Amino acid sequence: MPVLPRRPAALLGLAAGLILLGGCATSDAAFTAPAGTPSPEGYGMAGERTPPRVVVEAGARSRTWWSAFGSPQLDAVIRLALENAPDLAEARATLERHQAEAEAAQALLKPQIGLNARIERQLFNSKGFGLSGFPSRTFNIFSLGGLVSYDPDLFGVGRSRAGEASALADAARWEADAAALSLSASVALEGVRIASLNAQIDSAEQVIDDDRKLVELARRAEGLGGLSRSGRVEIEAQLAIDEAQMPDLYRQRDQARRRLALLAGKSPSEWTPPDFRLADLVLPGAIPVGLPSELLRGRPDIKAAEAELRAARFAARAEQTDSLPKLRLTGNYAQTSNQIEDLFRSDSRGWNLSSGLTAPIYDGGLARANRRMAEADLRAAEARYRRTVLEAFSQVGGLMTSLDAGETEVAAFRRAVDAAQANADITLAGVRLGGAPLLRAIDARRQLSLARRSLAEAEARRLSDMIGLFAAAGADWRTAADD
Repeated sequence: MPVLPRRPAALLGLAAGLILLGGCATSDAAFTAPAGTPSPEGYGMAGERTPPRVVVEAGARSRTWWSAFGSPQLDAVIRLALENAPDLAEARATLERHQAEAEAAQALLKPQIGLNARIERQLFNSKGFGLSGFPSRTFNIFSLGGLVSYDPDLFGVGRSRAGEASALADAARWEADAAALSLSASVALEGVRIASLNAQIDSAEQVIDDDRKLVELARRAEGLGGLSRSGRVEIEAQLAIDEAQMPDLYRQRDQARRRLALLAGKSPSEWTPPDFRLADLVLPGAIPVGLPSELLRGRPDIKAAEAELRAARFAARAEQTDSLPKLRLTGNYAQTSNQIEDLFRSDSRGWNLSSGLTAPIYDGGLARANRRMAEADLRAAEARYRRTVLEAFSQVGGLMTSLDAGETEVAAFRRAVDAAQANADITLAGVRLGGAPLLRAIDARRQLSLARRSLAEAEARRLSDMIGLFAAAGADWRTAADD
């Protein structure tokens, strides 16, 4: 059995040397924010106060922040959404693609080693070369060998491209984090919306029940001559108006339930959302919000914008050096023979080493145009980073202000409900005793209904602001998969 030569020294030596040359890793200096990026000391404008529930501290992170609302139903739905939501699955697939692209870019920095095997059958036409007296001959050529090539990346173009791909993979990872955080907040907001609509439906049903009692009283009063027919009709008309409001409330709740099913990655026919109630959502005692510097280091959308800016810087650097000369080293080794039994003989081997240097002379302005595009992309990435930072601080500050106003609003509506309830009870008692007109009782019930619905809406807004603030503070959602 033929054997390979013991020392294909040329090829193996070249391969070893190039592998050592290719071992360098791509790195980048510590990130520096672009000029003009704000560095706020706080979140509020002058004169604004921090809500009592908000605790601003260093290193604040709210792990599985939704558990602060004390709702096992909410916990279960958010976990279901994080496992099944199509949008999150798409974000994770995009991340995997970018990670693979980063690995491919790193692979191009290393030597490339390949195996060549070739079988040829040729006809040598002696007359075509002006040779007479030599017969034409058909023969075979067998060849087996390897090829090693390496681009030493003299000016760092490849390393810049690899850095760009790595930064884009980082951006995709942070975008997946942001997508999950946004998803968990959206699920919680839909849960609060359902709870608010349930409260409004309960209030409306109670008003309708009261209307029916008043209609019965009106009919009795009309029969006794204490109320005109027009007065009784007016009360019945109000009952019809109140009943007509119910379908819209049911429709809104049905739409919210369907949106929640979509967020959870389930079809409405295979999954029924929980019947959320405001009373089941406990108000968090405190909402941890990191200091401004912590927000910059931890919020996923800011980190994604930072990674995109790093990628744009790498791309601009690559375009600046892409038109410089390029060197490529190549080596190959082959066993070649026209007889297969002689293929592995020592006198059938051959090798060569080569290096090639290429440099553009005239490209019609292509390199200059590519540099301009990369520089424009870099300026756009810088602008996006500054905008993302501004939006983050504005969002947190706005939610803190809204939460503070919401606390006052809810307290005021609770007092309004208590007062309206007392007025409605007193008026209804007066009607039953014959000392107050029915129309006054109807108006009292209207005011109570409005107060109850306003309270439910205010409580939902406050809960929504709390959810928004948890999410805006850059809560750590990933522990949901680890618990």
